[in-house]
Amino acid sequence: MTVRWTHITITVSNIDRSISFYSALCNLSVLRDRRLEGGGTVWLGPVPPAGEDPTFILVLSQGEVTDRLDHFGFQCESKEQVDAIAEEASRQGILVYPPQDSGGAVGYWTLIKDPDGHSVEFTFGQPLKGLG
Repeated sequence: MTVRWTHITITVSNIDRSISFYSALCNLSVLRDRRLEGGGTVWLGPVPPAGEDPTFILVLSQGEVTDRLDHFGFQCESKEQVDAIAEEASRQGILVYPPQDSGGAVGYWTLIKDPDGHSVEFTFGQPLKGLG
């Protein structure tokens, strides 16, 4: 039997504010708004190609934020994209680490905070091929 990783769920204090953050800075879209179905979660992810299912989603659940994960990781297409995200994060006062190049398996990266203090890392050149 195959088991595959499908989602992470985090608690956020203001679901609409978090949707705005993850849409604007992480390029995620609302794939399912369970609030419209009588549920309380919103599912975010990259929009999948037509006829395909998403491979992984971030589920937001509104409530009291009592725990934070270490960080989310997002791969960017260029160093300039990492720089632009860091610049916007700095403008918003949520930049934790400015862009830096750690080389090797880490690459070029920056770290910011979402509205509830969860850390979000953006990288360029972080090799994932060949793992596993």
